[in-house]
Amino acid sequence: MTKAPRTGIPRSSPLPPHFGIVAVDAMGSTRLPSIAQGPLSATITDLVRRTLEATELEDMSREFETNTGDGLSFGCDPAWVPYLVSPFVDELNAHLLRHNVGSQPPVRLRMSLHIGPLPVAPGRAGDGNAAARGESQRLLDSEPVRRRLKETDPRATPLVAIVSDRVYDTVVRGGYCGLPPARFTEVLAEVAGKDFRQTAWMYVPTPSGDMLRQAAATTGPAASGQTPAAPNQARGAADPAPAEAAPPPGRHQHVESGVAVMDCVVRDLHHHAAPRQDSDRP
Repeated sequence: MTKAPRTGIPRSSPLPPHFGIVAVDAMGSTRLPSIAQGPLSATITDLVRRTLEATELEDMSREFETNTGDGLSFGCDPAWVPYLVSPFVDELNAHLLRHNVGSQPPVRLRMSLHIGPLPVAPGRAGDGNAAARGESQRLLDSEPVRRRLKETDPRATPLVAIVSDRVYDTVVRGGYCGLPPARFTEVLAEVAGKDFRQTAWMYVPTPSGDMLRQAAATTGPAASGQTPAAPNQARGAADPAPAEAAPPPGRHQHVESGVAVMDCVVRDLHHHAAPRQDSDRP
């Protein structure tokens, strides 16, 4: 790179390389006794490792990998981000569902995905630290993600993922990952007490609890403007005898309304092996 001219104008700096940024964090870990926090950290690390292996991402180079005590974060080549959206999220959810079978308290995770420039300085202070990395943590801690975990069943919904608007626009809406855009819900990611407010997109692999009740309320007869069928009609009984002819009706206008459903209602929580990866993977 040529040197900047000495013109008295403030000098520019080269843009650091872009990285995909992954972060996961456990819900409610601060309420655990100290003796349980070490095993939880080891469990999360092991779950992520086994998920990377199951999705054939174990050879992906992980930069700036950091254990946060109740979670971890790392950077990667942005070319891998589509695979971290899908199938990694669904596979991690499946691992959590299997792990949480039994009487022990379930492990529940928040996960964020972001893309941005990060400085590379191995072995020196500031390695991998820049605004994009802080934003990934803010997405992880944002109120919509925490609320979604609280309003869902602890064992049926062990994972909520949130992706930045940049990831959604480039990777999801761009068609590079296996999940369609309709599986994501737009949210305003905010963190109490922090100067952070961004549009983001949330994905819940296995919805439950209030999510299903809200979906039912949105798509039920009352929401669609339709009149519920009589009990005997609902069960397929014969039509009742016709009533006496009514007076000629007045003019009526019938208006139908459409309903868009963002999330998928998943009733069967059994999971199978991860799908075969594309042959053109990086």
